[in-house]
Amino acid sequence: MVATLPHRWFVGIDLHKDTLTACVYCSCCGEIRFQKLVCKCRKQIAEFFGSLPRPHVVAIEAVGFYRWLWEMLEPLVDKLVLADATQARALACGRLPLAYAPSFEVQVLRDCSRQRNSLSRQHAHALHRAKSVMNANNRPGPARMDSAALIRYLKAFEHKLPERHGRYLWQCVDQLVLIERQLSHLEIELGRLVTQPAFAPAAAILNSFPGVGLVTCSTVLAEIGDFNRFTYRKAISRYAGFDPRTFDSAGKQRTGHISKRGPSNLRWVLGQAAWSAVRLDPHIKRIWLRISRKSGKKVAIVAIARRMLLWMWRAVRTGQVYRAPVVA
Repeated sequence: MVATLPHRWFVGIDLHKDTLTACVYCSCCGEIRFQKLVCKCRKQIAEFFGSLPRPHVVAIEAVGFYRWLWEMLEPLVDKLVLADATQARALACGRLPLAYAPSFEVQVLRDCSRQRNSLSRQHAHALHRAKSVMNANNRPGPARMDSAALIRYLKAFEHKLPERHGRYLWQCVDQLVLIERQLSHLEIELGRLVTQPAFAPAAAILNSFPGVGLVTCSTVLAEIGDFNRFTYRKAISRYAGFDPRTFDSAGKQRTGHISKRGPSNLRWVLGQAAWSAVRLDPHIKRIWLRISRKSGKKVAIVAIARRMLLWMWRAVRTGQVYRAPVVA
């Protein structure tokens, strides 16, 4: 009697904007076949992957627009990974490095936080435009600017401005009112998301840091995802783009500015949190003053943002909240 070998299938997906090519490989018999599918034919894609022989592992190419395919295939396949999916044989042999794919909860939080931060930048742009119009007329306007303050200012002083500038400022009011309403809704959504069981323990630890509020906490959780995937300090610093660029020439090495690789939203909120922490925490302020004397204020605040990220990483991994050191 001849024993039959168990078949185990591996599928690599070469993903493009318009098409995808699936390479199906059997590690037992070495069978290889290819299937090209059109990305807009979602029903055909679901039928193909739903009919694959089992058990199987499907690897999606790590491109910037993979998420739609990931969420479609997750309920259809046995195991789904993110990797350089063009090498199905390497996947079968376990030699293919896998990339991190955030869970559905992390992806929802990431989308929400990125949308909120994008709207915040648009809000700042509209404010800058309104201030430039008022400065052109030598009228600085209200000290604390938002849509309500700008409306009160226009009702009181619009007659002192040129007609066209008054019209431009009312257009800025329309933009600010809309953006502020959207920001309010998104921040309510962020508050609901970070209270989920998947985020609540880490969110409680992050909120113990000075200068960290809802926006910083949710953005850090969304952009980092699983803190335990970084096994040492330099790994998470490099992921966030806080590692210095290095230049080698003629046997000499020098360092430059930070690399700015990785999620820009993470660096942005950490920079904002660092400024708040300098004002709120005496220990952090002493560090900032010491660095700023040598390298300047902006370099010092980047160093504080990097340290805060490392402190957060250690605190979440150990489960300990932030405690400022007591100086005698």
